[in-house]
Amino acid sequence: MELRALEYFVAVADERHFTRAAARMHVSQSGISATIKSLEAELHAALFERTTRRVQLTAAGRALLPEARRTLAAARAGAEAVNAVQGLQRGTVSVGVMQQLGLVDLPHILVRFHHRHPGVELRLRQAAARDLHQQLVHGELDLAIASPPEPADERLVAIDLLQTPLVLACCTDDQYANRKTISPADLAGRSMIGFPPGWSLRTLAERRMQQSGVQLDVNLEVNDTSTLLDLVEAGLGVALIAEGLITKRRALRAVKLSGPTANWTISAVALAPGPTNPAAAELWQLITQLPPGEAAAGRVPRRAATKTS
Repeated sequence: MELRALEYFVAVADERHFTRAAARMHVSQSGISATIKSLEAELHAALFERTTRRVQLTAAGRALLPEARRTLAAARAGAEAVNAVQGLQRGTVSVGVMQQLGLVDLPHILVRFHHRHPGVELRLRQAAARDLHQQLVHGELDLAIASPPEPADERLVAIDLLQTPLVLACCTDDQYANRKTISPADLAGRSMIGFPPGWSLRTLAERRMQQSGVQLDVNLEVNDTSTLLDLVEAGLGVALIAEGLITKRRALRAVKLSGPTANWTISAVALAPGPTNPAAAELWQLITQLPPGEAAAGRVPRRAATKTS
């Protein structure tokens, strides 16, 4: 059983689509299909149920998937162990990120790491926090900059990098623009702009509204911060969003929520107790041990690695 065949199998299992898996692996669809068929012949079992509309794992495929992930992770760990002996001259670090890298100045951190270790390949994936957590658990990422898992996941360790409070964002001529505080109950019936379910800010906003007995009803749903703020600025609605994300938008007002403060947290997250990939371990240290002068505004004091959120 070849590692490349397992890589193709995992790609198809993740994408549930042969064409998308082929694009992800930078190979032809016919090539990935032929490899999967050879793997199925070797295992004497069908791994996927194929229809004209979708691709699903069979029972055999579901049994193989976690073992395939572990095998590929072990192969990567072996290669990284050799690279460590060679002084991080080569290797790969896979980093997952949410949006708004600038809040923790990640671009400059990655540049510094690249200058120290130009032979180490950096791979970046952007996704929602819950998807990044799953990719960490599956061994697809070495570390991530994301909101910590809620509820806490004992398989993951999170070190908080910053916290910024949830506020109401509105345009300057909105009826609430000059208010010092706003009650969640006052937002009932307002046109709300927000992120998709499962995004950490959406979850935080829903929880805060529920504490006041109000259901969050998002009328305009977008999956990027810039578009969300553009819609708010245009006066199409208001949004519950982290204050740190709107500080540079002069045409917007941030109104505090009355009652208990709800903080949006960004953390460095990895499999517990921390990255084992030597190159990833060094990047982890670089991210979590920044001197105070280089910390982002709103950063909270660092704490020891913990399994709580």
